[in-house]
Amino acid sequence: MENLLIYDGLCGFCHSTVQWVLKHDKRGRFRFAPQQSAFAQEILLRYGIDRKAMVDTDSVYLVLNVNSPDERLLLRSDVTVHSLFLLGGIWKVLGHCLRVIPRFLRDRAYTLVARNRYRFAGRYQACPVPTVEERAKFVGLTG
Repeated sequence: MENLLIYDGLCGFCHSTVQWVLKHDKRGRFRFAPQQSAFAQEILLRYGIDRKAMVDTDSVYLVLNVNSPDERLLLRSDVTVHSLFLLGGIWKVLGHCLRVIPRFLRDRAYTLVARNRYRFAGRYQACPVPTVEERAKFVGLTG
């Protein structure tokens, strides 16, 4: 596993984003874990991020090079930029364009969307179950 996207599994907006990444991840560079999973919480605790911190940051997380000496945690708008880089092609170009914008401005825009994500796309009562084809891309799921 190289890169792990940790997302709010109850968020409709986050679910749609994961589906979009799955569709465009032609190189198979991403794995996914809902924040609600014990697996994701264990990884985030390595960085001092507990359940309250997850709620406070309203962030999706991207862990680069999971379980390697080069492991690195990204949050907020850096997740978007680096995800686009990893997708490659035209998405990489878009990532470079976003990277030009100062992080504090990108993060402000990110926070505005993140705080309103349930209003935009609703909230699930339970994390949606991936399809059989998608399941291999998800880690830390039970059942």
